[in-house]
Amino acid sequence: MNSSAYFHLTTCLHDSRTSRRMIVYNARERRFNGTLPYPDVYYMNVEEEYLVAKEVFDLAKELDFELAALNVCRDHMHLLVYCSKDEVPKMMHRIKGRTARVCNAHRASKGINPLDATRGMYDPRKLKDKSIPFWTQKYHCKRVRSTDQLSNTLKYIRNNRKKHGLPFNHALQELIDKNHQLLLRICL
Repeated sequence: MNSSAYFHLTTCLHDSRTSRRMIVYNARERRFNGTLPYPDVYYMNVEEEYLVAKEVFDLAKELDFELAALNVCRDHMHLLVYCSKDEVPKMMHRIKGRTARVCNAHRASKGINPLDATRGMYDPRKLKDKSIPFWTQKYHCKRVRSTDQLSNTLKYIRNNRKKHGLPFNHALQELIDKNHQLLLRICL
């Protein structure tokens, strides 16, 4: 039996973090035949943070999952969702796929290549499978097991921009406030 619970989900932009596995397997040193050994992160701007949040809200309605909290922070995003553990992979696959397409299209319309260090015209460096990466392949999923942990997780997500010293994103906050009834149906 797989009952529903709250899950704190996080994902990061492609190449923005270094995992233990990447270090062990010299992943950066080996990619593109050694021509790109250093991180090459193209951070989200405030418009892209808004676009990501908007798509997540739309998907929450489409897929009918409860989104309790959301924050998008330059190189990563936090979600607090209420669903069954079995639903998490499909949900994250859809969220990451849709937000990546929207942001890559937005960047292309601005003539920006997210993987080009010169920030020149849109001519993305594709991976071996011909895809243009936006998010990391993996994500972190932590089950919330108590009321105290739920309360702390909500505060952590809400204050994450401040924690990272990021400027206030008015459009993002307005979108979150507008969707407040969707976000907080939690009784602590």
